[in-house]
Amino acid sequence: MQKTALDRWLQKKLVYVSQVYCNTLPHQIPQGATLEETTAASGGRYLYRFTVTTDQAMDELTANLEVANITYTSRIAECGGWKGKLFNNPDKSFTLQVSWVIFGIAILSMAFSGLPVHLWKKLSAEDPPDEKKAEAAHVESARLPG
Repeated sequence: MQKTALDRWLQKKLVYVSQVYCNTLPHQIPQGATLEETTAASGGRYLYRFTVTTDQAMDELTANLEVANITYTSRIAECGGWKGKLFNNPDKSFTLQVSWVIFGIAILSMAFSGLPVHLWKKLSAEDPPDEKKAEAAHVESARLPG
């Protein structure tokens, strides 16, 4: 199923994180960047990994690395957990699933509220005779002899 623009924005904000690898630490580490030592599973070329969740922190971190003339590389990774499962399903659109759930709840609540029965009774009831028509018929019958 095709992803909507809202799905892609939610993935960018909640699922994807930026990881910056380097061998030397910069003098300043920006707010929102977490520092970890890397393992051999990450490739073994770099000693440190910064995980950054916002674009502003990423820009600040890379600027600090460039000012200090530190070689680095950056990668995009997916965070795991419930956010990854909920917002990063390649076969289903999150916003369309939510839309269908809201539509279903609206239909069920309308059905259980008694609105369809009330409308059916109101629309199928015969119109009461107009008072003016009744008066005109009474006056007409009074004029006729006999």
